[in-house]
Amino acid sequence: MVTENRRRGNLGEDFAADYLEKEGYTILERNYATKLGEIDIIAQKDNFIAFVEVKARSEDCMYAPREAVTFSKQRKICKAAMLYKMRKGFNARPRFDVFEIIYDKYTFEIKKFKFITNAFGTEAVHGFY
Repeated sequence: MVTENRRRGNLGEDFAADYLEKEGYTILERNYATKLGEIDIIAQKDNFIAFVEVKARSEDCMYAPREAVTFSKQRKICKAAMLYKMRKGFNARPRFDVFEIIYDKYTFEIKKFKFITNAFGTEAVHGFY
């Protein structure tokens, strides 16, 4: 059984992945999960591997979706990215992005979105490189 939150999450992640592909990114992984954390989308373009956190909120939300990517969440994403790097051995430079989506709370129609590149760095975890 898919929960309402998961349904909204899937909608946002599908939209973000489609957008990234249209912008020339290759989607390498979706919902990459480890014991250390999860990454919504891992995509590559040029010499970068983008670890993308997707956050979707209804338009009546009191704060921007990106504000939900707390320091603790950043830390988990960085740790999962470190593990991905070790397992896959990629040479591209890592980048941590946030894809925020605002949708209509009744129809789930996407009203606006913003792709924020370099939304945060590896300060959350030392020794990434």
